[in-house]
Amino acid sequence: MTAMTPGWAKRLVDADLLGALTVPARQGDYPRASRAFVRIDTSLRIYWHTLFDICPGLLDLSGPDGLSIFRPFMAWAADERLSLNWTYYLWVDVWLRRSPFAGRVTPELRLSLIGASAARWATGDRLEAGGIVLSGLDAADLVCGWKARSIDAGRQVERIGLEDPLPTAPEPFGFFTVPGGELDGGFPGWTPIPR
Repeated sequence: MTAMTPGWAKRLVDADLLGALTVPARQGDYPRASRAFVRIDTSLRIYWHTLFDICPGLLDLSGPDGLSIFRPFMAWAADERLSLNWTYYLWVDVWLRRSPFAGRVTPELRLSLIGASAARWATGDRLEAGGIVLSGLDAADLVCGWKARSIDAGRQVERIGLEDPLPTAPEPFGFFTVPGGELDGGFPGWTPIPR
């Protein structure tokens, strides 16, 4: 005779959990001792560390666990169906400006978020472009991320102020890529950041 298996104990695979892997509130749908709970927790920790290890200044706003930023941001990102690729930090900036933390976000913290996105693009992009240029609606300077140009070099991020400013970027951010490691190919126009 085969024992009945409780519904929650049904063996779930990651594909069954895709909708919950980035949503802290969905973790509560599963018992703490279940594989699903642990799998969701592991997934959320990756996002947490990706954010707060790279931009520790966020912990000054939120407190040492970061959860007052992390949980509502991740819920908002899920509602907005954001992909959380290289644009992850830019979307955090967008959320912060609409959050109760809006008045406490310093220009330095904003710059660290934009720089983190540029660095993530420079590390993860596999297309032929050599660099990315980012600007926000109220950002005076450009932030550029450059891919490594040799096996011994790392990616680079720099802030550039122009004598002749470019047209205003679309809200909340715009970007364009350049083929080489310099801003010498002209201005191709801004592309809104992907969702």
